[in-house]
Amino acid sequence: MIRRGVLEVLSKDKLSVFLFHKVPPNADPLIPGDITRAGFERILDQVVSQFRVLPLEDAVARLHSGRLPRRAACITFDDGYADWMHGAAPALLKRDLHATFFITTGQFGGQPLWHERIQAAVRALPGPLLDIGMPSLGQPSVATLADRQALVVRLEQDLKYLTLAAREQVLLRLEAAAGVQPESLPRMSAAQLRDLHSQGFGVGGHTINHPILDYCDEQELVKEVAGVREQLQGLVGGAIAGFAYPNGRPHADFSRHHVEAVRRAGYAYAVTTHWGVANSATSPFQIPRFTPWAQREWHALYQAGRNLLLNPVQVPETAG
Repeated sequence: MIRRGVLEVLSKDKLSVFLFHKVPPNADPLIPGDITRAGFERILDQVVSQFRVLPLEDAVARLHSGRLPRRAACITFDDGYADWMHGAAPALLKRDLHATFFITTGQFGGQPLWHERIQAAVRALPGPLLDIGMPSLGQPSVATLADRQALVVRLEQDLKYLTLAAREQVLLRLEAAAGVQPESLPRMSAAQLRDLHSQGFGVGGHTINHPILDYCDEQELVKEVAGVREQLQGLVGGAIAGFAYPNGRPHADFSRHHVEAVRRAGYAYAVTTHWGVANSATSPFQIPRFTPWAQREWHALYQAGRNLLLNPVQVPETAG
């Protein structure tokens, strides 16, 4: 097959890592950019099937020992969603594909994912305007679906770059305006996580509360990076080797200080969200990832091939 032959040539000594998040059964009008279950399965069949899918921990070790096969790839997911159990996991098992799931653990203590809270609140807001007493936000319209879609995007972008305490204050105001109780939102359970792990999938840490690490003080940083590893090891009864940086952009979301914190916490590797592929010179603590989102097979394969030519940005790391 010509396309597989091209990938064979381009992928020598390179590791592609695919990134996914929520895989809902149907498109949510409020979040039109989500990859649905059908879209995810199409990507598996059209793109991922052209690669040799390996467990991520194994692939990173092979990469740095010169034993990585051509067309090597890994599949990863971030955050933690209950619908993985009915969509992503069965689709992977059906095709005998491994994946690693990076989990935000605050939800096991009753705290839904912060962006899920935004979406639930915006969906329930009375119209036609939102006013939660934030001068920077103003009084945006929520009269139409397009207004609400735009508000979700704006709130996620603005709240992402707040401290955890400041973010929580805004979320509480938003939920009060919408009449939404966060404890009523769906969350992934610890039992579902253990089920996922028992099916042979990998599990990694993605912090407890999903802050941008650059906005954490030293005490918060240790809790979010090392604490999530301890929690997950207790939940699954096994070692946790990998970490995913929240938001994951080098320099913008994490620095060499945070890479060192991940190393000190005992992880063997970490993943970013910068596009490109890893090679033998790539730090195991800054493995890049990307998501092929195109609808047409040729376009999605083009994206995967183009990604093989990209060199990811890395932050400088301390010695040792």
